[in-house]
Amino acid sequence: MAKKAKIAWKRVIPLSVLGILVIYLVLSLLVSLIFRPGSGTDPGKKNNDPSKVTICNLNSKQTTKALEKENRENVVEVKDYNFYGESLNLYYDVYSRQTYKSNSLSGEKLALIDMCSDNKITFDISSDVDSQINIGKLTPGFYSVYIQAGEEGAETYTRVFASHAITSNNIIYSVLRNGERLRVQIVADKTYFDGEKDTESKLDKAYMYLNVTSEKANEATSTDYDICVATAPALTMSGVSLVGESANGIVEAEELYAVAQQIVSQLNEKGYRVKMLKDAYDQNILYYGTNGVAHKAYNSKAKYMIYLDMTNYDADMGVKYSGYAGGSLATSVYDKLVSIGLYDGNRTTELYPCVREEGNDPAKGEFDVEYEIRELGGIVTGAGQYSETSEMNASFASKNIYGVNTVKIVTTNIWDSDSVARWNERKEAIANAIIEGLEAYLNN
Repeated sequence: MAKKAKIAWKRVIPLSVLGILVIYLVLSLLVSLIFRPGSGTDPGKKNNDPSKVTICNLNSKQTTKALEKENRENVVEVKDYNFYGESLNLYYDVYSRQTYKSNSLSGEKLALIDMCSDNKITFDISSDVDSQINIGKLTPGFYSVYIQAGEEGAETYTRVFASHAITSNNIIYSVLRNGERLRVQIVADKTYFDGEKDTESKLDKAYMYLNVTSEKANEATSTDYDICVATAPALTMSGVSLVGESANGIVEAEELYAVAQQIVSQLNEKGYRVKMLKDAYDQNILYYGTNGVAHKAYNSKAKYMIYLDMTNYDADMGVKYSGYAGGSLATSVYDKLVSIGLYDGNRTTELYPCVREEGNDPAKGEFDVEYEIRELGGIVTGAGQYSETSEMNASFASKNIYGVNTVKIVTTNIWDSDSVARWNERKEAIANAIIEGLEAYLNN
């Protein structure tokens, strides 16, 4: 009888394990080839063609499908845009201060629909240049821009497109909120989603999108400032007093500069990027011209400016804002200053838009009289156009679509002893109230 062959388990088991490992490795390789990034079978990966723009972590084919799903049954053209502070403003026609109400989207409801999530953000648009699309209220996403009409539940949407491609001067950063800043890019270019090998554009018009991303304050790539601060006197010509008025034991420029420094210091401690526009209270620097105060404000790319002033005339007291704006920021700051007893609370005489008047050339329309406000608004307020002197700002301001939302705060009648006493008693409280009013507005 033949003997049974003994199984050499010491050899079989290792060989079996090795075989299983080989099979596993082969299957893993096949899976990785089938589901490689850009194959279109893995919805979580982008296309691997670097010449094509993709959105929402989609690949190229999925991005194209998302674009094709857009509602473009009705379309409308916008021909211009600008910024005032954090307000993005769109216009049916080229912006003009003479027709800024009629050519704006005033009365419309704008709907931004996120292609990544179908989330919708709406804005009721007014003609006020500080009250249109508030970029500070956006959240990260890639938004299609529509005009929404009709009753709730039966809305109609009209897709917005630009009259020409927007490929530059189309990025703005929001002010710091909750430790982050938003980067908002206007996209309006019919070739934006096309790759190098595409022979036909995916879009038939320059449809408008807002590409919104965020960055943490401590990882910021932007060097833009949030806020700038300036103080009287704002010299418009050489030979004027560098310190302004001196009366009732105080020097105007010195007092205002000290409070401004307190405001800057506290806002910086809160994480805002804040720039003082004068290096010293008695600095010999003009408001107009290259390297002047206004030029420094534009270069800072700040969204807001706080300007502190005193007066020798009671009727000039109060908080002022551009006549082209709604004044929400000014109102917020004013209410806080009323709460500490700096003002009486009479909004008619203490909170008001700038008086407007014609400049040297009536054909250019009306301008804000308060030059500290007018000259920082860029194209919105006609900066650099009011007079021959203001034309010193023309090269960097008159066509600038980035206007700085400026509030002028006239705190004190320096010739009135009671007014000066109120200033001396409340200097610290005034700084705190301005900060509180600013933050209340920003976080509303």
